[in-house]
Amino acid sequence: MHLFFWIMLKMKSTQYLRYLLLLLFLPLLQNCGEPEATVFEDNRLSEEEEVKLCFLGDLGRGTEMQQFMAESLQRENCHRIFFLGDLVYPKGIKSAGDTELEDKFMKYYRPLVEANPNLYINLILGNHDHKEDPSAWKDVAKENPGFFFPHYYYMIDYGGLCVVALDTSFYYYPKLVAEMTAQTNWLNRMQSRINKCDVKIAATHHPLKAGSGYQGSKDWGGSSGPLKVFLDTYVVGTFDLHIAGHVHALADDGKDDGTRLLISGTGGENLDDTKPGYVVITWQPSNPKRVGYTLRRLDPEVVIEDITPAPQEQQAEDELEYFINKRWVEAPWWARILSLLGIDVNRFN
Repeated sequence: MHLFFWIMLKMKSTQYLRYLLLLLFLPLLQNCGEPEATVFEDNRLSEEEEVKLCFLGDLGRGTEMQQFMAESLQRENCHRIFFLGDLVYPKGIKSAGDTELEDKFMKYYRPLVEANPNLYINLILGNHDHKEDPSAWKDVAKENPGFFFPHYYYMIDYGGLCVVALDTSFYYYPKLVAEMTAQTNWLNRMQSRINKCDVKIAATHHPLKAGSGYQGSKDWGGSSGPLKVFLDTYVVGTFDLHIAGHVHALADDGKDDGTRLLISGTGGENLDDTKPGYVVITWQPSNPKRVGYTLRRLDPEVVIEDITPAPQEQQAEDELEYFINKRWVEAPWWARILSLLGIDVNRFN
């Protein structure tokens, strides 16, 4: 069946026919073996008054910017961190003993978990991480407590707020058709479990769009082909937030079919004339249907000699925090009518 699916993708027909075949045949492959990934429950944050999750991608370049961003994350005091892929440039790693791992990753982020034994850094792979041996990251996580990577895709339920980590490189590289099929099958089977979450966040490497104001930059004009089909079908309209990297900018791309699209890809470098930063999600376990997000914009020109000051002191432009209330995602009939009339229903919140 995998071979048949691959032949369909390689047919010399129009690209839209191939995308249609992608959608038609994936449901037929749902019994092709159980995936390794599963659901993980992390209830250790349930007693916190406010939980802070931080998201940042495109890291491992070995630059001063990477060092600055790592130090900024340490000052942020995140409860959990999600790294959104392209962990080591340019080709990922060959093994857990690869010198590139130490030089471009561990020496920057090991201090974070050593300083805070309660911190977990959750990993997601990007297209550069698939160039050598992506499975090596499983060994990295096993050998280094504090780094979490059970599989290429997985879900963590924090007690109502759920983060689903997905590997979008499967849809970026046609040769990974078997992995693409397995992940999509897993996601199909997970739908009923995901729907039980109060707040749903999809974390991936590739975004749907190119980033507000950055269209076409760095030869990335937004998702296309099977990647766009996947994001349009399984992410947009299903999750409350989609947070991705790949574009080396920090951007809020607005809403698409009820899903807020955020880009956080300045872990190692940022586009010209933009400021680096990361996405911070704030959530109160006592009020699980309410989640806030902030685009934390930083200024590398501000030098902090001591890491003890509060993070505000090194933030040049901290955008206002925005809140998403879940009841407006599943809005009543009158709220939908107000929205069609152009009235912001959130002002009644």
